[in-house]
Order: sequence, then structure tokens, then C-alpha cells
Amino acid sequence: MRRISIGALLLLLITPLMAIEADDCSTARQLAALYQLRSLILRDASSYDVAKFIDTRIDELRVPVSGGGFRWVRWMRPTGNPPYDKHGHNVVAVQGSGSDNFEASGDHAFSVRVVVPSKRSLFNGNNPVYVGTVHVRSVVNGRERAKDEPINEWMNPDTSRTIDLGAIADRVDVSLDASTSERKVRQALVEIHILKAVAEDDPANPNYDTIVMLGRLRDSYDPTAIDDAIARLDPNALPLARIVRDLRHADELLRSKKQEDQDKGDRLLRETLRRLR
Repeated sequence: MRRISIGALLLLLITPLMAIEADDCSTARQLAALYQLRSLILRDASSYDVAKFIDTRIDELRVPVSGGGFRWVRWMRPTGNPPYDKHGHNVVAVQGSGSDNFEASGDHAFSVRVVVPSKRSLFNGNNPVYVGTVHVRSVVNGRERAKDEPINEWMNPDTSRTIDLGAIADRVDVSLDASTSERKVRQALVEIHILKAVAEDDPANPNYDTIVMLGRLRDSYDPTAIDDAIARLDPNALPLARIVRDLRHADELLRSKKQEDQDKGDRLLRETLRRLR
């Protein structure tokens, strides 16, 4: 009978949390997100489902706009080594007889880098590439820009040339003319790297505090940590994650065949119920 009571109490504690909605107050929005997240976790959701919930909620709080992107996300040049998209081409054209036209595209770029890497693969070294003109077409704030950068020289393995776009482009299209010596056809690799800006949440977003909080919890969503986060916003809130954890543990002890465990379970149940008063 006691086991049935514990099960009913667990259901009663978990179920109402799913119905909480946010209002216009920043604190209420944070609490609503925390209650929804805690309820999801207490229902034994998988780590994938928890991460998906957080990602979806963060995207909603960033306010999606038509055409892609978010109203409250800004793109910034990163400090240190930036992320980049890499596009490679094994050169077929022979210098003096023609050239390959190699193309690549990307978004949210601030620079383009032409690279002749030191190796074509893990075990094969690379060979020199003759690079002609690099053609860069970009779109910045809806306006198209064009830039032609003549290199017109042999680039040896482990060398590069960088072309700064002067802004963060919504989109960039790059093409270059490349060739190599007759003996090195298909043995010379040239790459285009699209150096990308990184997305940052705009602190002016009314939902900024909630986004930061959910981001911190995404990879570390211990239910008791969520209790603590709720308590910081609402000191009168019950630590339901701890209470549910203790009720479940009490239920396990009461199911034991050992009298000692049953006594422990009975004491834990009484102590936990006392915290609900």
C-alpha cells in the first residue's frame, strides 16, 4: 500500500510542472524554462531529448526571422583560431596549357584563405600549384561586393594567402584558376578555406539571461543543479528534484527483502514527506 502511495505522489509532483508557461517577466521566463526542463528530466528523458529541448527553447528565445537566422544573434570575428569550411581540389590542368576553375561557397565569412597544404593525404606529400586570380563575390547586408585578387605565382606546399573581406559576409562565393606541372597532374592539392565568424547572443535580447542559463545547463543537467537554479530565483520553491530522488530511493528500500533496508526506507519516506509540509 505504501508503494502505491509513493508512486501516486511521484506522479502528482511531476505532472503539473509541464503546464507552466512563461510570461513577460524575465524571472518568470527563466523559472518556466527551468520547471519544464526539470519535469522532463524527472520523467527519465534521454540525454538526447534533454539537449533537443534546450536547443529548441534557445532557438525560440533568439526569435527566428523569415529567411533564416535570428533577430537576437550577432556574428563576430572570433579571437584566436577561427572555424573554417575547407574545400579541396586535385589539380588536373598543366601550367601554360590551361587552368582548372575551382569554386567554393560559404556563409558568415570574414576572410578567404587559399592554401597549398604540406600533404595531400596522411601518407602523400603535396606539390606546388600555380594559382592565378582569385575571384571573390560576397553579400554584406544585402549588398553585393566583388573583388579579384591576382596571385599569379607558384605556391609551394605549406603556404597560404589570405584575402580579408572587410566585413562579415552573409554569403561568399570564391573561385580561382589553378594549374600544376605536367609531371604532377592529380598530385597537387589546392584548398579554399572560408574563415567563419561565430554567433554570439545579443545581451540586448530580453531573453538573454534565460538563454545563458539554459546554455550552462545543456551539458550538465543534474536535477539537483536545476533545483539550485530555481531556488536562486524563487527561494520559496520546493527542491522537487531532490524530493523525487529521495522518494524513489525510499521506494527501492521498501521493496527490499532486508528488514534493515525497509526500516531505512521508512525513515527516508517520513523525512521526505515532512519536507513537503
